[in-house]
Amino acid sequence: MKSFQRIILMCVIGTYLVIMAGAVVRGTGSGLGCPDWPRCFGQWVPPMDIHELPANYKDIYKIAGKTIADFDPFKTWTEYLNRLLGVLLGIGIITLFVKSFGVREKERSLPWFCGGLLFLILIQGGVGALVVSTHLKPFLITIHMFLAILLLFGLLYLKKYCEDLENIAIVPQIDTKALRISKILVALTFIQILLGTQVRQKVDHLTRDTQATTYANVIDHLGAIFFTHRSFSLIIVCFFIYLLAYLHRTRYNRGAFLLTFMAFLCVLGNVASGLALNYFGFPANAQPPHLLFGVMAVGFLYSLYLNLKGTLLED
Repeated sequence: MKSFQRIILMCVIGTYLVIMAGAVVRGTGSGLGCPDWPRCFGQWVPPMDIHELPANYKDIYKIAGKTIADFDPFKTWTEYLNRLLGVLLGIGIITLFVKSFGVREKERSLPWFCGGLLFLILIQGGVGALVVSTHLKPFLITIHMFLAILLLFGLLYLKKYCEDLENIAIVPQIDTKALRISKILVALTFIQILLGTQVRQKVDHLTRDTQATTYANVIDHLGAIFFTHRSFSLIIVCFFIYLLAYLHRTRYNRGAFLLTFMAFLCVLGNVASGLALNYFGFPANAQPPHLLFGVMAVGFLYSLYLNLKGTLLED
């Protein structure tokens, strides 16, 4: 069981790395760095120099009838490394599925659960291929992100479930008030991330598809969705302050307090990078940390919710 749990942890870390790589890809505009899938410019190892490509490569690798941009080795390798990390995560999930049959004497449902995670990452890979073949359709990018968070939740749930199997005799005390607040925070933060993807969709539409504005002044054209996204941050921060004060006052669950504090730090990082996006013309280097801090916050919050739930064996 210990080796099985180590693989789960590696997959959790791998999921965060894939999300971070995806954020870098989007922030640097590298989504079409590889115009075909699963290969990159028809090669399993992408080119380093434009001279490695045929003279008419722009016509060969048109996407949805649109000519691609000039070859940029940085963007190509940024996208390629993102794909490589996705493949490694896929191998990790496959390994997890295979190993689950060796621990099913502990819990017969483990292979089924791991099979569900494997199916989920296969869908994720398929959506990733569609993102490329449809010239980065924004709603597909949003689905891609949603599936990544769903995979993260599944892995965190599996991690906690296996820990409970190892400590089946321990029945922790349940704080129903903190549990209820943590559930609200998970929901609010998840909604906030989805609102953020909607904001990013609109940014892409205005700056790339219609070219109606530039990154320098795009904030002025985002409308209600942006102001809703920004206001949501204040609500989330208020809930965090209340929960931290409550857990500090009750003192009995220090693990829950630590998880809440870590999530709160991620939220503060998310707010800081959001302010940079707002006031400094949507800089590319602020976009990856903005997304990563948000996903890390919701990951810590979901772990907090599972911690406060006590044991998952009664679900």
